[in-house]
Formats: sequence, structure tokens, C-alpha cells
Amino acid sequence: MTAAYTIRPITPADDAAMAALIRRSLEDAGLDRPGTAYCDPQLDRLAEYYAGLERPGAYWVMVERLVDDDGCGSGDAGGGIGCGSGADGCDASGHGTNDRNVYGLSTDGIVVGGVGIAAWPGSKDTCELQKLYVAADRRGLGLGRRLLEKALAFAGEHYRRCYLETHSSLKAACGLYRAMGFEFLDGPLIGGEHSAMDMWAVKEVACRQRNSADN
Repeated sequence: MTAAYTIRPITPADDAAMAALIRRSLEDAGLDRPGTAYCDPQLDRLAEYYAGLERPGAYWVMVERLVDDDGCGSGDAGGGIGCGSGADGCDASGHGTNDRNVYGLSTDGIVVGGVGIAAWPGSKDTCELQKLYVAADRRGLGLGRRLLEKALAFAGEHYRRCYLETHSSLKAACGLYRAMGFEFLDGPLIGGEHSAMDMWAVKEVACRQRNSADN
């Protein structure tokens, strides 16, 4: 049996798993406090929140399922696997394999990560990378990079720049962002809600000419 990973849009059935994953990882990082995603009012209803955005935005989850060596899926995506996460977007910190409650078993597997894109307040051409998290025991598999690539591809279809906020203690996250071409800034953009973050970065995701033509 081997693990196969799929990225798909979030559904309401995934909300509890993603909320638990995000909260647990922020607790591990000591960021379970005001000024972080831990206190976001929409954290328990991400599917509804992203579906209701007025401007282009979306949230995707990474789903894992076990497949036989011949490629056929098993009936169970795996039992007793643990999690924690720290964003490949928020670093990843782990929990043991008994923390099954932080996973969500869906019809197509278990949710082991997620990422979102939403418009940045007050800007026509800038979006924000939001809530990029990967289960701690899935680090080193390139899942965070795959989620980030998915989000940036979407961002490039609708915006010129993608902005993010993170924390200096999340070294793996910052390393991923640098590797993916983000440039770190001296301060945050105006309009952010996560005051506890102390690092900010931006990446060009679409050519200026196309963006100008679309506007």
C-alpha cells in the first residue's frame, strides 16, 4: 500500500478537520493567541467563508488515501494517523499517531493540509496567501510546495501580486516562501488582521500587461 495525494476544493465536511489542524499547529508554535489565525471568526466554517467571497478566492485541501500497488484505492485512508501542522505556510510541528481527532475522514481519504487565496483589502491587484498548513507527519513529501503551487496558479489568473504574513519562528515556512520566489518586506501592507505576525512577503504572480488589460 502506498499513499496518494489529491488537492481539491474544501467542502463543509472538511471544516472540522482543517480547523482542528490549524489550531493544533498554532498551539505547537506558541501562536495560539490574538493576532493570529487561531482567533479568526471564520476558522470553523472555511468552506462557507471562501465560497462567499465577493472577489476571486478559494480554499483547497490536500487529501491522502492509501492505494494498492496496482493503483486501486483501499476502503480506509488509514487509521490512527496523527497530525499537527504548521504551515508549510506556518511551519510544521508534530503530534503522535494517536491524535486521530485532528484528521477528517472523508469519502476520498483524510485531510492532511490546506491553503487559501483571498483578495487583499483595499487593493485591486493583490491577493493574500492564507492558512497554508500541512500535517506534521507529512513533512518532507513536498505537499506544502504542491499546495502553494496550486494557490499561486489560481492567484496568477486573477491578481498581479500575492502577499503573505508569517512569523520569524517558523523557519521552514520562510524557507519555502523564499524558495518559491517570495521577497520579504520591511513591514506589513495596510489592512491586515494578524498583528502577531512579524514577517511579510510578496511575489509577482501575473504579468503587469495582462493585469492592466483585464482591468
